[in-house]
Amino acid sequence: MGSNSSTDDTPPRSTEDAARRKRMSRVAIASSVGTTIEWYDFFLYGTMAALVFSELFFTKLDSATGTIASLATFAAGFLARPIGGIAFGYFGDRMGRKASLIASLSLMGVSTFLIGIMPTYTSIGVLAPVLLSVLRLLQGFALGGEWAGAAALATEHADDRRRGFYGGWVQIGSSAGSVLATATVLLLTTVLDQESFLAWGWRVPFLFSAVLVVVGMFIRLKVEETPVFQQMQREGRTNRRIPLAAVLQRQWRTVLLVIGMHLANTTIAYLTGVFLLAYGTTHIGMESSTILLAKFTSGLLLMSLVSMPAAALGDRIGRRPVYLAGTIGLIVTAFPAFWLFDTGSFPLALLAILLLGLANVLMYQTQGAFFTEIFDPEVRCTGAALGVQVATVIGGGTAPIIATWLIGFGDGRSWPVAVYLIFIGLVSTVCTLLVKESRPVPTAQRPETLAKDTVAP
Repeated sequence: MGSNSSTDDTPPRSTEDAARRKRMSRVAIASSVGTTIEWYDFFLYGTMAALVFSELFFTKLDSATGTIASLATFAAGFLARPIGGIAFGYFGDRMGRKASLIASLSLMGVSTFLIGIMPTYTSIGVLAPVLLSVLRLLQGFALGGEWAGAAALATEHADDRRRGFYGGWVQIGSSAGSVLATATVLLLTTVLDQESFLAWGWRVPFLFSAVLVVVGMFIRLKVEETPVFQQMQREGRTNRRIPLAAVLQRQWRTVLLVIGMHLANTTIAYLTGVFLLAYGTTHIGMESSTILLAKFTSGLLLMSLVSMPAAALGDRIGRRPVYLAGTIGLIVTAFPAFWLFDTGSFPLALLAILLLGLANVLMYQTQGAFFTEIFDPEVRCTGAALGVQVATVIGGGTAPIIATWLIGFGDGRSWPVAVYLIFIGLVSTVCTLLVKESRPVPTAQRPETLAKDTVAP
């Protein structure tokens, strides 16, 4: 009789497949949960900056000036993000993707918790906005290193045919963080009166972050280091050069193109996440709860129905076509979105946010794999973080302030903001066209063969 397969020392393929699926499930959860927590913290601050921080920490200023000052502290967090990207990128490229992610999550959690227990202006005077700004800078520093490390962790673990899909799990953390932050604030503003919310209710979401961080840390500690980084360690490739110096020498053009590509994505995110809340309540007369509900509903719909199919589509047709659909989508929908939002109607405001959000999702869900693949493995965390975080300073952190100024320039009308979005969309479209498709490139590709192929001729 023939030999029975059970006597073969080689594990059955079904067993190997099951083990691989279990490992990738753990990686996907670790990447998305950690990123969700960090973006929850970051978006939570932006929501509170638009709603209550002007009253709590800038008491001596008039309403309009206080709102701008509050949004300025929100923008201050972006100034620290490139620095955090360089610092945590160094650790991710030299010491491991996992170590970098654990450190960034810890710092974000501590900073957010301290905001929740911090005294306001009525208690300690001018020291309150100063301390608030310091903690916001620490938040930005932590977030600066989170994304690139999480994207590298997911895509370097994934099979080459599904890197886009698993990279999308990292990106969905941003949407989930925004939805969770919005839902938390919406719940509190619904069940509490304004006086209670200003007195203590605003602190609850920041304190709740401590629980989320503990859960995220537990999950991330169970994930193994990526095969790509382990290979680099065995070959002695992690100690050759300082990652920042190497990426600026070999792939500086790629960094510049990533900055331009990410401008559209980050501008949409913070216009819809922060500016529309202040603009809708101040200029259109909408209730904050109405705008929060529209943001929550649109975020939930896009996250559940569009996000992961968009990521998987990048594995089928390529990263660049999906990304271009997003940048061009922004150009096409900028004016219609504001026409709809300006009606003050909940259904039309929801549709407006959905239009902008769809363009955003097509770009953002592709970035996890796209921006990871176009950088050499030895400088991957540093290069991707540097490009993305510089773009957030230029486009994201300043977007609410620029848009607020443009509304004043337009005598309360929104058309200057729509023109601003179209200009940003054009910049990102051109930069995307200048980058070669990255889907065929293996994640472990050696730098001498990849660096010269990243930028399209």
